Amino acid sequence: MTNYKQHKISGFLVGLFLISNTFCVAQIDTVATSIKLPPLATLIDSAYNNSPLLQSQELLVHQKKILTNIQKKSWLNSLSLNSSYSRGTNNAQTEGIVIPTYTKTSSDWYNTGLSFKISLSTILNRKNAISISKINQEIEKNNLEELKKALRRLILELYTEVLLNEKILKIRNDAVTISNMNFSYAEIEYKNNSITLADFTRIHEANIKSNIFYEESKRDYWVSIAVLEETVGIKLR
Repeated sequence: MTNYKQHKISGFLVGLFLISNTFCVAQIDTVATSIKLPPLATLIDSAYNNSPLLQSQELLVHQKKILTNIQKKSWLNSLSLNSSYSRGTNNAQTEGIVIPTYTKTSSDWYNTGLSFKISLSTILNRKNAISISKINQEIEKNNLEELKKALRRLILELYTEVLLNEKILKIRNDAVTISNMNFSYAEIEYKNNSITLADFTRIHEANIKSNIFYEESKRDYWVSIAVLEETVGIKLR
């Protein structure tokens, strides 16, 4: 009877050691997977600055602005500046008393003119053309704002998904810690013939499932972090 009690006490101490060791490992793993995320506003600003789609749309807005300015100044196409230059030489003979005198003169002619020619349809449609150009510019601005809203919503979803996966990971971490403790204790109990093989098998299977759930949660957490990094364009790890 004394030997049985000593064996039970020894088994209990071994169990405490295994429990303590498992608990420490689980806590270290949780610390290793914890990431302090930047503020949501910082992530959104970074996504704006690193989004090729937004950059392309901003360039398109700028292009429409330039086209509007060109349309406003299109009347200058009706102006034309003309200039010409010519040079001539005149020879003259003057009769003298003894010998005639020959003279030669050169002349330069410059001609510059400004003309304005515009059709009546151009005058009537100019205002409409400018209005259409402005409308196109506003459409592209609105498209830019919609893209920003969509990107904000996406960042918010990814941000909350990371936080959710982190909470799930911590819950699964606590669950796998308890499951590992139960399994370690069950091993000792089974070796001491205190539980049946069926009970030990059930505890073992539950422990396997708990560890699988934990690994899946850890995978989901890291995937959500990676997707958020890719979207905002900065490293979070």
